Amino acid sequence: MSLMEDIQRCVDLQIPEELPVFCLSQEFDAKYCDLTYAEYISTPESIIRCQLEVMDKFGWDWAWLHVDDTLEFEALGVGVKAGENIVPATCDYLPFDSKTLARLKVPNPQNSARMPLLLDAIAGLREACGDEKCITGRVAAPFSAVTLTFGIEETMFKLADDPDLVKDALKFGEEQAVSWGLAQIDAGAQALWYGDCNASTHMISPRQFEQWALQPCKRVCEAFKEAGAFVFLHNSEEQIAGLRLQALTEPSVLSPGPGLDMAEVRRELGERIALMGNVDPIGLLTEASASQVAAETDRLVRMMATGGMILNSGECVPREAKAPNMHTMHDAGRKVWDLVCGRR
Repeated sequence: MSLMEDIQRCVDLQIPEELPVFCLSQEFDAKYCDLTYAEYISTPESIIRCQLEVMDKFGWDWAWLHVDDTLEFEALGVGVKAGENIVPATCDYLPFDSKTLARLKVPNPQNSARMPLLLDAIAGLREACGDEKCITGRVAAPFSAVTLTFGIEETMFKLADDPDLVKDALKFGEEQAVSWGLAQIDAGAQALWYGDCNASTHMISPRQFEQWALQPCKRVCEAFKEAGAFVFLHNSEEQIAGLRLQALTEPSVLSPGPGLDMAEVRRELGERIALMGNVDPIGLLTEASASQVAAETDRLVRMMATGGMILNSGECVPREAKAPNMHTMHDAGRKVWDLVCGRR
C-alpha cells in the first residue's frame, strides 16, 4: 500500500498498513541543515535541498512547506519583518476600512511578491519525491486571513462596530484562500496545511466561531478536497469544545494543539473525523529526554492502532529541539506500530 493510500485510509477512519509519521519541523530543519531561516527561505532550491535532507535523515513521510504566515498577505501590501533566524511576521497591517478593502485584488500566485517561492518549492519536491512523500503546502483560513491582513485587535473591534465590513473581508479572504490553495495543488501539493489559529477558542468564543469562522472555513475545505487534496486543519486548539466546532468544517484530518490529551480527543471525536498529533514540540522534543519522547510516542501509537490517526507534533518544532529526540519520535513510532499492528 502506498503512502497516499495509507493517508486516505486514515482519513476514512480505517487502519493504514503503515502509520504516516509527520513533524512540523521546518524551523528545526533549517538549523539542522546549517542554514539561517533567512537562508532557508531565500530560494526554492534551498528549501528543496533542506527538505530532501531531513526527510532522508529523519524518515518523515511529508515535506511540510509552511515557509511563513505572510506570503499571501505580503502580496496585498501588508508589511513584513524578519531576521536571520526569525520566521517572517507581520509588522504593518492594512487599514481596516471599506476604501482599503475595495481596492484589494486577489494576487496572482504565479508572480506576486514571494508567493512563487512556495509554488516552485512544491513543484521541485513533487518532481523529486513523486507520491513517496506527501508534499504539503499551506493556506490561512478566511477568519485568520482577515486578522493577518488587518490585525487581530482591529478585527475584533470591527466584529462589533462594522460587522458588514467583516463579512465583506471574509468573502475576500475566502476567495484568496481558494486561489492560493488551488495554485499549490496545481504545482504538485497533495495536501494543504490549513491554519486557523486566530479562530481557536483562546482567541474567539465558540459563538463567534460559529457566526464568523465556521462556514467560510468549511467552503474553502470543500474546494480543496474537490481539487483532490488532503486538508489538514490546525487551530492549535486546546479545548474540546473548540475542536467539536472545528470538526464541522469537515477537513480531511483535524490537528489539535499539544495542550490536549489525545486520548480525550479520540474519545470525543475519533469516530467522526480523522485526527493527527500531538507530540509536544517544547515539553518533549526540546526539553525532555529521548526516553520520555519514546514513552509518549509509544502511548500515542498504541492508541492510533485502531485507525483514523496520524502521528505528528502538536505544533511547530523550534530550532532548539534535540536531534536525538526527533529521531526517537520517528523511530519509536515505526517500531511500536510494527509491534502492535505488524506488516499488513
